[in-house]
Amino acid sequence: MQGTEFLIVLGSGALLLGLATIIWISLTKRRGYGTPNWPSIEGQIVSACVSELTRETPEGMVSSFTPVVRYEYALDGEVYQSDRLNILSDEHHTFDDRRLAEDVVAKYRPGAGIDVFYNLANPKQAVLSLPRPSAHNAVLAFGVTNLIAGASVLALGILLL
Repeated sequence: MQGTEFLIVLGSGALLLGLATIIWISLTKRRGYGTPNWPSIEGQIVSACVSELTRETPEGMVSSFTPVVRYEYALDGEVYQSDRLNILSDEHHTFDDRRLAEDVVAKYRPGAGIDVFYNLANPKQAVLSLPRPSAHNAVLAFGVTNLIAGASVLALGILLL
């Protein structure tokens, strides 16, 4: 394969990869990973405490501490309760140090109003914080970079024909 043909093939491949990545990330961001699109509603903190779990390990007894924040919110005349802080599993906010769990709990005073983000398709699913889609943005940047580089290499290959 000659140099100009190689540039055309390489540019076309990068262009198509970039385009496919942009389309894919746009669809997934809107569809299955749509938590950033969850609306919010005013809720109220019911309780906030630290739960301690002690278990035996080969190294001896070990304690872990999990902040438990229970809140409620009303939607279409129905009252819902949840204790999810975010969409990550509980193990992502379980700490070895009690003070770290207490720092989380300190942000939530019982009786205080709070924004609750809920799933339109299933209002029982709710969280107090939503992650920012930084991974989506990185993949989108990868797609745009491939699109621009592919178009540039393709144009160069066509010009050199």
